[in-house]
Amino acid sequence: MKKIITLLLVIPLLVSCEDYLERTQKSDLDEEQIFGSYQNFTGFVDNLYGEKLVRYIDQANCACLDMGDDVYGSKDFIASQTIPQGNYWWIWTNTWQNMITESKSGGNSGFWNGWEQIRVCNQGFKNLHLLVGATDEEVRLIKGQLHFFRAWYHFEIARIWGGVPYIDRFLEPGDNMRFPRLSFKETLMRIIEDLDEAAACLPVDWNETEQGMAAPDAYLGRVTKGAALALKARAYLYAASPLTTYMERGVAEYDPELCEEAAKAAYEVIKLADQGVYKLVDWKDYPNNFINNTNAQRVVYTKEYIWFKLTTARGNSQLVRIGNIHNSQRFEGKGQVTAATQNMVDMYETKWGLPIDDPESEGKYGPMNPWANRDPRLLQTILVDGVKWVATSNISPAEDAYVQLYSAGGAGAGNGKDMNSGSGSLTGYLIRKYIPYKANKFDKQTSNYQFGIPYIRLAEMYLIYAEAINEVCPSPTAVPAWAPMSAVDAVNIIRRRVKLPIDEDVTKPYELYTYGTESLPDVAAKFTTDRETFRKRIWNERSVELAFEGHRWYDIRRWYVAHLPEYKIRYKGVFDKQHTYFRKEVVCNGVFDQKHYWMPFNRTDVQQYEGFTQNPGWN
Repeated sequence: MKKIITLLLVIPLLVSCEDYLERTQKSDLDEEQIFGSYQNFTGFVDNLYGEKLVRYIDQANCACLDMGDDVYGSKDFIASQTIPQGNYWWIWTNTWQNMITESKSGGNSGFWNGWEQIRVCNQGFKNLHLLVGATDEEVRLIKGQLHFFRAWYHFEIARIWGGVPYIDRFLEPGDNMRFPRLSFKETLMRIIEDLDEAAACLPVDWNETEQGMAAPDAYLGRVTKGAALALKARAYLYAASPLTTYMERGVAEYDPELCEEAAKAAYEVIKLADQGVYKLVDWKDYPNNFINNTNAQRVVYTKEYIWFKLTTARGNSQLVRIGNIHNSQRFEGKGQVTAATQNMVDMYETKWGLPIDDPESEGKYGPMNPWANRDPRLLQTILVDGVKWVATSNISPAEDAYVQLYSAGGAGAGNGKDMNSGSGSLTGYLIRKYIPYKANKFDKQTSNYQFGIPYIRLAEMYLIYAEAINEVCPSPTAVPAWAPMSAVDAVNIIRRRVKLPIDEDVTKPYELYTYGTESLPDVAAKFTTDRETFRKRIWNERSVELAFEGHRWYDIRRWYVAHLPEYKIRYKGVFDKQHTYFRKEVVCNGVFDQKHYWMPFNRTDVQQYEGFTQNPGWN
């Protein structure tokens, strides 16, 4: 009988919500012992939640999901500078600085290593017949998790490399392993099949299962029916997007039939929110989606989360790293800064609900005070010049308490201290979303907070619904027969959550603001007259709401626009210390040709057999 030397044995009952994913024990058990009881089988499944489940927060001391036109990095060995320059082979030559193919740090936990977890899923299916004495519910829970994770890992691989073989059985040494590549669409359809099975097996709430009722909240972080439906909505949206139809038919347009399926899946999750399972958190709690410095368990989690990796702090937790990467080295960052671009800053509308370049914004948007009177998500997401970032008065000179991202000082003073290639931003901005006020070496708060990036949160479901149903209904304001919500309605639900500040002061951190009850205005009527016009507003809303959560690079590819000049060029903000002028300049003339829609496979992999072909342009 084969032996499995290392097994994650977990007794999920009577343990805290974080321990069930973290407790590891060496064992030397045979397959009947490992898979023969629900308790032990659950321990095997818990491997799927472990270190090989890629955290979006910071896998290798660099923010490797930030690769679109929204970011640019200060060093040539991190993704946010290398990928915009078109050097995709970097993922195979620098495997300790990226979480795409990471193999030298973080425990082989890059996306490419998802194949190992797919094998774990298939091993579980192979041995499901050994499970004895389990209730029907327990069998469904095991099966649902295996189906979900097999879909999840295939999805994470496919949206980077395109179509791949779909491995749905446990492979023995003597098996034929020469699987041909499926198309991207075919891969997504197989993913959706697994997710349908997962949704049928998984509970809406683990607290309502027999195990959950015995130990309430001990299962926080396990996948649910909502997670399966949410990933299904995303997979359908990818399948319906212009890149996929261009690959299938040579025409870059949305597939309305698949869009309707995406919208229906997203609406199923929204209905769960209507039942109280999920919730768009109030504006005052919005930062809690990303930062936690109050919870005794240090878990970053809200009711808006649908699928996330549960991780908790242990002393100087590695969970603060991305804050250090987004932070200037002067404030105890790591000196390899991934910063927001002017491209991204310009996406935020005015507080009157119009783009900054809209003719009606003239006289309202002030080019000489460009960060005032904007969508409040701007200053909650991006750190700008002149913000008082240090609370303590014990700092000299006093101006060092302020963010200094100006390009030139007065009387030959030079650039701001947070604006240089050695330790700060190259763009005139920093990413703020995961860094709370006082996270700096002067206030000694750099290790006293945690941050999290959810894999999927409820806001994305409204945006998927909007993007998909906009391509189905005759107009953006029309509603389908099966749902009471139009594309415009869905976007406005997200916007109405955002509240405007009272007496805004762009030199203060947003934590010191007072917010009123007035919301960001609904999408202006002139943008809701036709599908094409509203599509651009949906894209913009998605980029703003989900900024720096690992979407933008994937989105501009699936929209089939990443090769266009306006998406290739990265801009920086250029202004002096006194803010007497503002302009934007090119910081990177990005490289993006047709081949850059997919990452290349490792050359050694495509040489294994004829059916596993390299992506076009990378031979």
